[in-house]
Amino acid sequence: MGQSLAVSNQTSIEETAWELFETGSYEEVIAVAKKNPNHVFLNHLSGIAEFESGSDTGINYFLKGSSVLTPLVEAYLLREGGKLRESAKKFREYFRASSVPVTYSILRTAILVSEDAVDFKTALDLLAIYKTRFANDYFCKTEFFSNYHLRNYKESIQVFGENAKRLSQERDVMGALGLALVHLGKFDEAKSVLEKIPGYEELPTFDEKKKEFSEKIASIPKMEAKRKSLSVSELIDLGFAYLFSENFKKAEEVFTELVAAQA
Repeated sequence: MGQSLAVSNQTSIEETAWELFETGSYEEVIAVAKKNPNHVFLNHLSGIAEFESGSDTGINYFLKGSSVLTPLVEAYLLREGGKLRESAKKFREYFRASSVPVTYSILRTAILVSEDAVDFKTALDLLAIYKTRFANDYFCKTEFFSNYHLRNYKESIQVFGENAKRLSQERDVMGALGLALVHLGKFDEAKSVLEKIPGYEELPTFDEKKKEFSEKIASIPKMEAKRKSLSVSELIDLGFAYLFSENFKKAEEVFTELVAAQA
């Protein structure tokens, strides 16, 4: 087996079903469970197989009894019911337990649910497990933004550095990277990133640009008053006015809006 199966009274039929699940043979898992209708673990695994295969039939019969997979069953049901944050918590509960069976498809679903639920802490916890088992960069963007939104700016920059070849092609990542650098006071490095936003002008030094933007900084209240009607160029001016007046949080909001619009 690819992963150890932590269940009491382990039997070959459980191992066989789990190996079928690992290889994506969901219909065969369901067939095995149907031949053993009183086997709780198999029924739970069958239900999860139905979810992973995209089926929505027969999702009630396997709820009876309790097994090591019970939190997973609940997590999938919560996801189907649109309760994403509750689902993410159930996935986290499952993976925090020791010696539970783990497979790629389940862990992938758990990370995607956490991302959709905007539960970045759970996403990072699950990504730590993912990275110890699977050597690929599939979720590097998720890891970058999870750290960024949790204000782990050093970590988000590190993730970018480790995956620069892939992430440097992502406009929203580059915008967030520039803002992360701003938050850390690395203005020269932020310059080389933020200048890629349309309308950006050359930035000699932070102090020089602060002086150059003094009029824009003074007009911040006026721009804020008509924020909803500002053009793209005016929003850029407002963003840099915030930036050079060291109001980094509001600068972040404006640049994030601009990056999203360009994306």
